[in-house]
Order: sequence, then C-alpha cells, then structure tokens
Amino acid sequence: MDALGWRASGRADYEVPALELNEAEQTLLSALVDAYDEAKEDAAAELKRLLKKHCAERNILLGRESAERVLRAALANAVGFGPFDALLADDDLEEIAFTGVGQPIRVYHRTRGWLETNCAVTAKDFAVNTANKMARPLGRRLTAQNPRLNAVLPNGSRLHASIAPLTTNGAELTLRKFKEKPFTVPDLAANGTLPLDAAAFLWLALYGDTSLVIAGSTGSGKTTTLNALFSFIPLNERIIITEETPEISIPHKHCVRLVANAELGITLKELVKDTLRMRPDRVIIGEVRDEGETAALFDSLLAGQARGSYATFHAASGGEALARFEALGARPADLKALDLLLVQQRVLVYDAKTRRQRESRRVTELDLVQDGEAVPLFAYDAAKGALAKTRRYGGNALFERLEANYGMNASALQKEAEKRCSHLQKLGGAPNFAEAVNAYLFG
Repeated sequence: MDALGWRASGRADYEVPALELNEAEQTLLSALVDAYDEAKEDAAAELKRLLKKHCAERNILLGRESAERVLRAALANAVGFGPFDALLADDDLEEIAFTGVGQPIRVYHRTRGWLETNCAVTAKDFAVNTANKMARPLGRRLTAQNPRLNAVLPNGSRLHASIAPLTTNGAELTLRKFKEKPFTVPDLAANGTLPLDAAAFLWLALYGDTSLVIAGSTGSGKTTTLNALFSFIPLNERIIITEETPEISIPHKHCVRLVANAELGITLKELVKDTLRMRPDRVIIGEVRDEGETAALFDSLLAGQARGSYATFHAASGGEALARFEALGARPADLKALDLLLVQQRVLVYDAKTRRQRESRRVTELDLVQDGEAVPLFAYDAAKGALAKTRRYGGNALFERLEANYGMNASALQKEAEKRCSHLQKLGGAPNFAEAVNAYLFG
C-alpha cells in the first residue's frame, strides 16, 4: 500500500491484518482513493461507481474477487484511517504512535507494554491527512501555519500530532485511547491498581464531603481512577466539570461540562468562578498544570461552595505534589483546604516465571493533608507489590469529621469500612456498578 502512504509487511510483535493486493490492484486502489469525493454520503456505493467507471474507461477486466478486495481497501483508506482502523478497534490498546515517516507504528498494549507493529507510514501526506480526517468533526486541522494539533475526538480518544518544523521526522502522531466501557473500582482492584480496603475508605471519605487530588506521572491512569471513584458519589448530585481538554467521563446525568478556550481568552480560572453561580454539589477541575489552574483549584477549595472539589496533577509523591502546588502559587495556608492526595504511578513488575518485566498502574500513596504535610494513610510496599494501611490510619481530624458525618464512633466507622469492602467484592460483576453502589446507600 506504499502508493497510499503506508505499508504492512513482514512479522512483528503486533500484526495488523492487511489485504494482499497485486501491483495492478494497488494501482486501481490509488486511483479510487484519489478520485473519491468525501462529500458523498454513501461511500461504498460511490467507490463502486468510481471503480466501474475507471475500468470501463480503460477497458480493464476485473474479476469479482479482485474488485471486492480493491473496494474493501478503498473504503478503509478513503473513509477510514487505513492501518489505524484495526488499532482503534482493539480495546486492549491504550496508545497508538508513530515517530516519523518510514518508522513503524507502535502501540501500547494493556498487558504487553510497547509493541512494534508490522505497519509503517511512508509518506508525510498520509500522516497529515489521517490526523486532519480524525480532527475534522471538531473543525481542527494541521497546516504549515498551524503545525501542531491537540484534540479530543468524538470517541473520547486524545489526539496529538505535529509536522515540521516542530518535528524533524516529517510528522509524528500519538493517539491515547479510552475504553468505551470505563474501568470500575472492582476492575482497578482486579488489575492491582487499588486494593478494595483503600477503595472502601475512599467511598466513606468521598461521600463524607472530602476533597481529593489524584497525582502521578504521565500515563499512570489518574483520570481513569478519578472516573472510577466518582461511582461513589450519589448519582442525583449536580456535578460541574471544568477542563481544558475534555477527558472526564462519569455516570452522573446532572452534569455540566465547561471547557476553557484559549482562542476566545476563556481560562480555567474564569470557568471555576462561573461555578460559584451554578450551585454545584461537586466540582472537578480536570488536570492542573500551571499557576492559573492551581489558582482555579484552590479558589474552588477555599470557596467552600460544594461538597468536594477534585483534580488530577503531575507529581511523584504526596510531598512533591504539595511542594509543586506552593511553587505554582498556592500559599501554605491554602493547602489546608485540601483533604486527601492519592498518588498513582507506573510501576515495573518483574515476573520470575516468564523472566520479563511488565508495567502496571499502582496507587502508591493515599495521604491525608494535615498542617501542610502529606501524612500517609496507605503506602505501597514494593516487596509485597501492594498498598497497605499505615500506623497513621485513623485517629486524626479527618476521621473525626467522618465520624460526625456518619454519626458513628471510631469502632463503628471501621466496621462500616470493612462492610463496604466486603460489599465491593460482591459487586465485581455488577452490570452497572454506579447504580449498585447507590442501591447500597439508598436502597
């Protein structure tokens, strides 16, 4: 398929099935794709018409099987995204990337890590056209005047692409996929990301009006975990989401999504101010990255306007997160408005049986923020490869507040946490996890 700007050849760690076309069929395919008018509604019918016309004008006799192969390939390349279609359809892939013209497309598999595919992009035009086709529903495109593209696609995937002069390899593209069916808390437990006893504590805490920031490295699954934890929030609550890049996906119906727009001069900080007039039960501030977004987060926390404020943040530990917040303009007194920090990392796990390393997502800290310090309630034990309670769990101001909220003493609250942990174990196969959680609370 070199004529189309990509090729599939040989064996690889991850193989994309590709139609085998002879030279004559490839010539026909290239002509069809060039002649295709994207404005036509019935793509299959239009391509079939074009093929008949092309063959008739050139006295080409084409067998039925050959015609079907050419039409299938034309549909995939003219309407679809060529080799990317199969990759986008694989729910086990988290990331799809190529680093430049002539380089193989690589994918990040949920269990196998980074893999090289048998497909390579051979022309810059194909890379640019593919990125523009993906972003067309959003009215966005790569051009010489705008050589960088960042967009969230209608299916929730996040697209980044750039061309020269921003990249030296002609073009590069990265697609971060999101599961159509989001992870649930039992899924996170099954993956080893978050143990159920820590999840049960978070269920108590989040329902008890506490704020939470999820910190971690790039690709550690911060947003995935935040989405999953929101199943602990009653489904009838009003949630306001403010983001620069729409990524949050929660089960609540009474949900308002506000998106910052740099071109219009509308910042995240301004959107958070708008939430003060919107009577939210909870506010989510998406990803906090700079001084303005840090100010927006703490404006929300300090306003005391909702039952809780939530965000994701880049930091390697709870202590580092608080230090970075201060470096980005938060005052030490502001930090007292934050209740909990959850830290999630990409952890390498060595399997002695297979003699291979694999990358896993793990919650490595769950900290109480107290007097400007991160106090670990749960900490990661690398030897055991698991998160476990620390001696600091219980007996502090947060637990006293939860005891008051639930009308329980310390012993009763602990029993309730154990009861919820046991209940979470039973909900692993629930068809609608959020509704099952709400049924536990409200019947």
